[in-house]
Amino acid sequence: MRLASLIAAGVLSLTGCADGPDDEDTTPAPTTATPSTSKPAATTEAPADAAETTTARPELSAEEQDEADIEETLLAYVDALNEAYAGKDIEGIYPWSRDAAREQWVTQLMSYEAQGLTFEGGRELAVLEVDVDDDQATVLGCVDYSDTAVFDDDGNEITPEREEGDLILNDFVLEREGSTEYGWVVVQDSSRSEACES
Repeated sequence: MRLASLIAAGVLSLTGCADGPDDEDTTPAPTTATPSTSKPAATTEAPADAAETTTARPELSAEEQDEADIEETLLAYVDALNEAYAGKDIEGIYPWSRDAAREQWVTQLMSYEAQGLTFEGGRELAVLEVDVDDDQATVLGCVDYSDTAVFDDDGNEITPEREEGDLILNDFVLEREGSTEYGWVVVQDSSRSEACES
C-alpha cells in the first residue's frame, strides 16, 4: 500500500505542475519497479595462488643426481673437444678434464696442427653405463664418428675408414671435483676400438 501511495503522490505532483488543458489526458500510467533477480556472473578465473602453482619436478635420489651430473660433464667435455678440433683453443676442455684425459688431447691436437690436419663435423656421445664408487665413477659410452671428416694441408679429405664402423665404445673415468659446474671432472678417456652393439 505504501508503494501505491508514493506513486499517487508522484502523479499529483506532475499534474499540478503541468500547463495547458490537454495535460489532464496525458497523465503517465503508474509503473512498478521489478526487483532485480539477476545473480553476479560466475567467474572461471582461478585464484591467484592456484593459477601460479606449478607441478614440481620429483627430486632425484643421490645416485640419480650423480648419474645426471656425470652425463652432463661428459657431454660438455665432448662438446669442448669438438670445438677444439674445429680450431678453437684446446683450453676449452680444461674445465671438464685433468690429468691423462687432458694431457692426451693437448698432445694429440698439437700433433695434428703440426701436420696441417684440419677437421670438420664432430663426434656425439651416448652414455651407456655409469658406475659410481664414492668419489670416482667409471662410464661406458658409445661415440659416434659418422659426422667427422679429416683433411690434409692441401685440403684433401683423408678420413680413415674404421673396420669397426663409426660407432665406437669408449671408457671414461671421472672424479668428484667441487670446483666444476657439475661436481665431476674427466681424468681418463680411452677408446676400446670396438663397435657399439646395435
